[in-house]
Amino acid sequence: MKDYFSPSRRSVLKGGVALLAAPSVISSAVHAANSQITVSDVGGAISPALRQAFYDPFEKQTGIRVVSVAQEANPVTQIKLLVDTKSYIWDVSMTTRDHIIRLMEGKPYVAELKLGLNPDDYIAGAMQPTWMGFSVYGIAMALNTKSLPGAAPKTWADYWNVKDFPGRRGLYRSPLYTLELALLADGVPPSKLYPLDVDRAFASLSRLRKNIAVWWTSGAQNTQILQSGEVDMCDTWSGRVYAAIAGGAPLKVNWNGLYSIDGWSIANGTPRMEAAQEFVKFSMRPEQQAIYSSLVANGPSAKKAYDSITAERALVLPTAPANIAGLTLVDSDYWGAKNKELTERFNEWLLAG
Repeated sequence: MKDYFSPSRRSVLKGGVALLAAPSVISSAVHAANSQITVSDVGGAISPALRQAFYDPFEKQTGIRVVSVAQEANPVTQIKLLVDTKSYIWDVSMTTRDHIIRLMEGKPYVAELKLGLNPDDYIAGAMQPTWMGFSVYGIAMALNTKSLPGAAPKTWADYWNVKDFPGRRGLYRSPLYTLELALLADGVPPSKLYPLDVDRAFASLSRLRKNIAVWWTSGAQNTQILQSGEVDMCDTWSGRVYAAIAGGAPLKVNWNGLYSIDGWSIANGTPRMEAAQEFVKFSMRPEQQAIYSSLVANGPSAKKAYDSITAERALVLPTAPANIAGLTLVDSDYWGAKNKELTERFNEWLLAG
């Protein structure tokens, strides 16, 4: 089966184009003061793609070395510590919008970027004053085409309909995304999701709880249960389902759900600010994001990246026009304020079942 997770660059980038960007303009003074930056990312399988698409090309064009280190999945405490102690053991961090909300409470732990980019060139939600989103993942529905040869769910209302669409189901063991899907299943229009009607969401979840075979807790587990056939249908992060497909699983994706974005932020006060800013700006280039999306099944935030992506590859990327039409942006401002409260309620709800 075609390896959707790591296809060759030639098969993905039109005409074999790998790097088209104009040279980055960085003054000799910046070079002298910023000959190396350290970037923290989530590590694991994604690191080689980040290295190939962003780190090495940036180093080649600017002469500024990029050292990468693995951070915690939630790096908020780490970033606060390095700013408070002025240790600056890294300069740029891979973060999400809800991380940024917490990093701007009390005092600003991340710097304003001031990169001069046009927001219209990027998808909705990809650009904030202190954060730039470059990697988009969908929260969609994965279906096993072998174990569901007949009628299969198309909507989340169908997914909740266990009578007409029987099968083993999985669901993310977290209020984040899961409450939104429960509301979509209950008939809430995507445009009316936020602020979440929490009572309605939990009532919807309660109707399905006994039919959940697996409450999955990590992306790796999501890939595993899809690939092993432990579930017939499951909510999924788009990169994870295509990793399972690459492993031979007979799956298809319904692009019906949500999307969220991983991005970059810069530690406030780092002495290598200018080089860090240039790196973030470089990562927002459409052609670099196209390379990245050729290596992992996360979509580019730059709309023009699709000028360098084949129609075949676009089918598996959440930001392709046909796919993102069925996805709603997760409201990170809402979750930044409500995450702790709703996580406690969700865990209590699970225990009560």
